[in-house]
Amino acid sequence: MGVHFDSAHLFLDLSDGQAVSFPLVWFPVLQAATAAEREHFAISMDRQQLFWPEIDEDVNVRALLSFQSERAGRKDASSEDAFPAWPPG
Repeated sequence: MGVHFDSAHLFLDLSDGQAVSFPLVWFPVLQAATAAEREHFAISMDRQQLFWPEIDEDVNVRALLSFQSERAGRKDASSEDAFPAWPPG
């Protein structure tokens, strides 16, 4: 698993090669961070938490992916709002 950004999204790079995107506006601290600060992150041993120590930001991967699965399952979710399901493994 890894993380990368574009100007508007945080991408989780999953172990199966897929990338799941989330709007960067959901993460105001990361949105305000420099590119160098965003690139310096750590992944917890259980791979469920991302840490950016320089900016004191934590992201719970399981919570993000649960939220995206809920949004993808809603009837009113547009294709832009729906994300692929978390792959097994």
